Amino acid sequence: MYGIIDFSVIDTEPGAASAFAPPAGFEGDYCEYMRDRWSHDIGVRQHIAVVGRMLVREETVTFSGPFADAARSIAEAVWQ
Repeated sequence: MYGIIDFSVIDTEPGAASAFAPPAGFEGDYCEYMRDRWSHDIGVRQHIAVVGRMLVREETVTFSGPFADAARSIAEAVWQ
């Protein structure tokens, strides 16, 4: 998953190569899944924090996929 990351484009589609995307076939609770990833993967924490900071600075970040609204809320919560 790590490599060149465009922090301004967040894809939450299951199976996408994104810290915000659950695995393919995911059918669980997205927020619970992200809490677990936050707790166990420093790369995910860093990615969420960077995106959250971009939102606070009113930079353009595009969220897509079935969990787009939840992903935005999670990123925003880091800096509140």
